[in-house]
Amino acid sequence: MEPLDDRIAKRLAEIKEQERELDRKEAERNADVPALGAQVVQRKAGFLSSLLFTLGVLALAAGLLGVGVTLGRMSANDMADADREGEATVSSCVERGPVTNRGFGYWESCQVKVVWEGTEIEGMTIGVVFNSADIGKTVRVGDLGYNRSSRQLARADVAPRPWLEWIGYGFGALAMLPTLVGVLLMREVLRFRRKR
Repeated sequence: MEPLDDRIAKRLAEIKEQERELDRKEAERNADVPALGAQVVQRKAGFLSSLLFTLGVLALAAGLLGVGVTLGRMSANDMADADREGEATVSSCVERGPVTNRGFGYWESCQVKVVWEGTEIEGMTIGVVFNSADIGKTVRVGDLGYNRSSRQLARADVAPRPWLEWIGYGFGALAMLPTLVGVLLMREVLRFRRKR
């Protein structure tokens, strides 16, 4: 029987010989394969395409938010919520649109004189409630107070549509997702650009 050190040395020599044989076979195999580095060209996503995609996502978010605001504008106010009632006479109207802070589409801002319950006369400019077909006519209205420094009126001849306002809230909530994704994408695009 061989001593232990001789057996270990013999086994290590066999392992090194096997490794050399495997390396030689792998080198022969690799010599047969053409160089792939020259054939395969991997393109990185360009800054412009990333930016355009991000801007598209943000445009989608703005569109959804605009639809939500438009539906809220079209919902009309409830006459039952009025603090006082009066009669409004429309003198002139100006068309606004197609894209404003009140959503998409055209709407009119009108000059009116309101006689509140037969006593007080008040002149004001009201958006959305009246249109040019109401010029010269007297319309029964209710005073809902102020909202962001503008007077809110409700017409007696227009039924409120709260369901339309709730659908608008749904579109507004739906706009939050692409807004968040767009902001995060914009952050990454700008960070990637700074690192270069």
